[in-house]
Amino acid sequence: MKLLILLLTVFVLQSCKCQNETSTMSGDSEQEKQTEILYGSYTISSIETNRNLPGNLSITFGQNTNKVSGFSGCNRFFGTYTIEKNSIFISNLATTKMYCENVMDVEQYLLKALSNVNMFLVKNNQINLNNGDAILIEASKDSIYSIQPENNYLIEYSVSSRGFYKQITINKKSITILEQRAGTPEAKGLGEQNWKTLIKAISSINIKTIPKLEAPSKAFQYDGAAIARLKITDNGKTYQTQPFDHGNPPKEIANLVKEILSISENIE
Repeated sequence: MKLLILLLTVFVLQSCKCQNETSTMSGDSEQEKQTEILYGSYTISSIETNRNLPGNLSITFGQNTNKVSGFSGCNRFFGTYTIEKNSIFISNLATTKMYCENVMDVEQYLLKALSNVNMFLVKNNQINLNNGDAILIEASKDSIYSIQPENNYLIEYSVSSRGFYKQITINKKSITILEQRAGTPEAKGLGEQNWKTLIKAISSINIKTIPKLEAPSKAFQYDGAAIARLKITDNGKTYQTQPFDHGNPPKEIANLVKEILSISENIE
């Protein structure tokens, strides 16, 4: 009799263990499926009811890292996200520290909305990020970005002063940062979204004219301010700016320089 009770006890415990393992595996599988659905880059079209937004607001959800990042109008933002079924929580949000006139309100508006998101719905390449039933953010998934031969740029940005040096070199696959003249460069993968951001910035510039651009200030000539140069190589032809003060580039390339520096500071 005691042996029978012991056997029944073992059987019940094993059954419970198997059920728990099955439930856990099922939950993990469901979460992986939802992450795969969510994964990708999106262009933000509205925040709450406001559709009068800059056209370059974006958000990207990592698939294997549970990291979220994007562009909020002036700065790049980054953080982490967790999901369970259709619930999502975005946390640890931080941004770069640039200041841009006329878009800072939009940026704060977006970051506040992201911090309040707790649900999501993806349908037909559209995503809604909600707080309960209230839609906080609407965005459309970006199509796979194919690099055309004419977009095979090499981008180089250098800045130096008496006590400072940095060389940033970017192509469609990697970014290399050298912080000492005789140092060892550090290369990292660039990522499709970052390359897309740079191509978009370059597309607004006639790169053949950049050698003729006038520097808005030339403090580097007399007070030891950091001196910067931008160089773009396109199909073997190189176009380089005249020297300009780091932090005050010609307005024609200001957005591109901002993106280069932002990516270099936040690449992982």
